[in-house]
Amino acid sequence: MKNIDIFFGRMDAWRHLPNYQLERRTDIFFSLYLPEVLEKHFSFPVKDVLVPEFPVHINTICPDKPTDKSYKIDYVAFSEDGDRVFLVELKTDDASRRGSQDIYLCKAKKEGLERLTDGLKKIFMATAAKRKYFHLFDLLEKAGMVSIPDQMRVVMNRSNLQGLNELIREITYLGSPSEIHIVYVQPNDCREHKPDLSHEDKVSVITFKDFAEVVKGHKDVVSQRFAQSLETWASVIPGNNA
Repeated sequence: MKNIDIFFGRMDAWRHLPNYQLERRTDIFFSLYLPEVLEKHFSFPVKDVLVPEFPVHINTICPDKPTDKSYKIDYVAFSEDGDRVFLVELKTDDASRRGSQDIYLCKAKKEGLERLTDGLKKIFMATAAKRKYFHLFDLLEKAGMVSIPDQMRVVMNRSNLQGLNELIREITYLGSPSEIHIVYVQPNDCREHKPDLSHEDKVSVITFKDFAEVVKGHKDVVSQRFAQSLETWASVIPGNNA
């Protein structure tokens, strides 16, 4: 318990420093409870499968930008029935919300998962990190979103990846969600940090207080200590601990 207290105590203190990136240190903790939190917030079952740092092909959502680079979404999650998808962004500081981020999330939602999958295939074909992108598609297959050709697994076990791009084109999109939800997990639902969005681009916010209520339902020491920090991060603005 002592080391756990030290670990979270340091994050409680270091979040007040100018260059400390709390999100990068805590994202794995949030991921432990995120499906359960989404399930409680939206009132339907959510799969345990999460896709972190989901790449959104820039040229797919911004046709005027001819590039195979990508924006990243912190997590993509899926309902058990596959009818709903969640694009989730984690913010540990309410002030870090940016209108530009909301815009590309809304564009991604508008394009839909099939188009986003096509964009991923373009990145897969263009990137030098093909083995990592294979693991991404393997995870998407586990989520029920795509089907990977059997021959692709054979090729990926070779040192020479010749013929892979042809197989990438054969990746089949299986999903057909009727709803895509944009979700922010952040300390508070602050009006002053909400960019102006149209009704069609409504964004859901799950506060740290609401997140902590789910975490506190787990009685292990890590969960209890994480819930304590969540409540602190919600009530004390970074830089205001003096």
